[in-house]
Amino acid sequence: MKLYKITFFILLFVTGFFSSCISYLSYIGDTLPPTNNVDVYYDAKDVKKAYKVIGHISAPSSTYNERDAKFEIIEKAKKVGSDGVIIVGMDFTGGKDSSPYYKADAIKYND
Repeated sequence: MKLYKITFFILLFVTGFFSSCISYLSYIGDTLPPTNNVDVYYDAKDVKKAYKVIGHISAPSSTYNERDAKFEIIEKAKKVGSDGVIIVGMDFTGGKDSSPYYKADAIKYND
């Protein structure tokens, strides 16, 4: 019985640990070699270099506050090889149970 309790608590801990590591960000687009630095913009007009959009990143606001969403968007942009992100703002999913999410465009400069 004691071994059963120990095994149960170990399984509970491991499950909790891995579920806290889940990323709720979604990305659709091209994936390039990772980058170390990502420029952050809040309007496409602020980007002074020629660029192309390589993908779209979204983060549910039910999971992230503004600061955490920005951090996670930047980290995702680095992983997909983006030179910058244009944080578009917040939008809502469609349907009966609409929920808000943060949106950003991942961009690559035309060198």
